[in-house]
Amino acid sequence: MTGILQLLAVRKAFGGLLAADEVSLSVVAGTIHGLIGPNGAGKTTLFSLITGFYRADSGTVVFDGTNVTPMSTSARARLGLVRTFQSNLLFSEQSAIENVVSGGLGTRSRQAFDWLFERPSQRAAVMERAREILQSCGLGDKAEVPAGSLSHGQQRILGIAVALAAGPRLLLLDEPFTGMTAREKDALVEIVQSIRARGASIVLVEHDMRAVMRLCDRITVLNFGKVLAEGTPDQVRRHPDVMAAYLGTA
Repeated sequence: MTGILQLLAVRKAFGGLLAADEVSLSVVAGTIHGLIGPNGAGKTTLFSLITGFYRADSGTVVFDGTNVTPMSTSARARLGLVRTFQSNLLFSEQSAIENVVSGGLGTRSRQAFDWLFERPSQRAAVMERAREILQSCGLGDKAEVPAGSLSHGQQRILGIAVALAAGPRLLLLDEPFTGMTAREKDALVEIVQSIRARGASIVLVEHDMRAVMRLCDRITVLNFGKVLAEGTPDQVRRHPDVMAAYLGTA
């Protein structure tokens, strides 16, 4: 199996705090890879190192065979390395479909504003693609609704739709289930599975262990910036060091 993402001894410190301590892991193409750990374990920092929001102090980030360590966030996104965020970064006054269209502009080869001057047929194709993404995320009937008028759960899903507009080959989801109802979580599980079925690989940071165990093929556990354990969901669930870290018996 081919690794689409490799982290090789990645290190990041903030003053005296070592947020990523020589972290190494590999994500297999076509899989859903979970990244879990107690609060402060370094999960979101690692996401930022993978996608270029932070630069590693040392170590290497390799995406599909390319060393992306020195690359900018936008350059990585153009290669297909895209993330969501814990908080919704949406244009609340714009409609859902306008938000999705905006999500695809950053990875276009031309200037982002150029699409305004494209032929009607080209703009129609962009809008149609945005509608297809919304439909696939269960928001097809919310296309014209302002993002700020959607429920919290719908806004979380819209954030994923915006990320999908960038055409990710590897999608990093940062706590997508936060604040959702049980029904919304079940719907999101199906959406994530469908994203993988359409060819994208996924890395998932999430505290909802039920969702993690349902979705993930493999899980890496972080604690104090270090890899504590890695394996299948069943292996991780039974790992004594993982139980100690979560239950506070270490």
